[in-house]
Amino acid sequence: MFKKSPSRRDFIKSVAVTGVALSAPSLWIPRAFSADNTLIVADNGGALAPALRAAFYDPFEKETGIRINNVAHESDPVTQFKVAVDAGSHIWDLAMVTPDNVQRLTQDKNYIAPLDMAENKDVLPGMITPNWFGFSVWGTVMAYRTDKFKNGAPAGWADYWDTEKFPGRRALYRSPSGTLEMALLADGVAPQDLYPLDIERAMKSMDKIRKSVNVWWSNGAQNTQLLQSGEVDMSDTWNARAIAAIKSGAPVKIDWQGTYSVDGWSIVAGTPKLKEAQQFVRFCMQPERQAVYSAMTSNGPSNAGALKMMDQSKAELLTTYPENLAGLQRRDEAWWSKNYDAVNERFQEWLLEG
Repeated sequence: MFKKSPSRRDFIKSVAVTGVALSAPSLWIPRAFSADNTLIVADNGGALAPALRAAFYDPFEKETGIRINNVAHESDPVTQFKVAVDAGSHIWDLAMVTPDNVQRLTQDKNYIAPLDMAENKDVLPGMITPNWFGFSVWGTVMAYRTDKFKNGAPAGWADYWDTEKFPGRRALYRSPSGTLEMALLADGVAPQDLYPLDIERAMKSMDKIRKSVNVWWSNGAQNTQLLQSGEVDMSDTWNARAIAAIKSGAPVKIDWQGTYSVDGWSIVAGTPKLKEAQQFVRFCMQPERQAVYSAMTSNGPSNAGALKMMDQSKAELLTTYPENLAGLQRRDEAWWSKNYDAVNERFQEWLLEG
């Protein structure tokens, strides 16, 4: 999904040239703090694995002597997380989770240990809670082919819905999550007023665009290929998928109106390595570490300082670059957690009707 490009070398070079030398606060535990000197981290695996290793795991081990053994969890890790606590198995010490996961892990019983992490003025609002730290920010936005719109490009979802002014082949995600938000934005709903979603209004808006959608995509690789090959002229997308098309040389540009979501760390309640796990999470807050991660994944950092350590052209393609973030509304994961099943059933039935 993501290429291990010269961006990391660019980061190292920029530090050397500018003389940036950020010293971390005194938060390190001496080497050999834990009995077996190992933390077990459950993460998303896949294409993110090399970036997590290069940005966080290996540098943490070098700095502290605490080894990180990582395992890939299920796409929805909540059940595994609960089993790890209820069984007292300690198969994980911490895990990569979303705010929706956190809510489900604290509803009826608390399965998450405290982070004991102070606020940081450089970290974006809402990225630090008592039991979760968000570090990987990704957006659901629009991308279009610049070679198809030479005399005025679409700017926002109202233009995507305007098939007369902006004719062309279109694609949309075969899921209500994200898609219905775009339908409401196209219908004039202000970003700050998206939630709770007005499903009736959203579906009426979807009725207007249904016949103009040529491809309903179902996974990120397909989305990148659609944009890269020119099979479609515009599509909703995850920003990293659009960036993958751009890196391949395709004439693709992102319009930054949409929503954003965040992946982060939570610690498994009952772990005997609480202090080491807390230490690791604080380590991931460092801007220099997040700069490496974002350069490799195209997911935005939560620490604004990381953007200053990256090549400007790369930073400008990230979700948390200030001008981009200004056009995005944070997805209400709590609302989707309560309503996804019912809304998805209706959405899939609607697709079959077409």
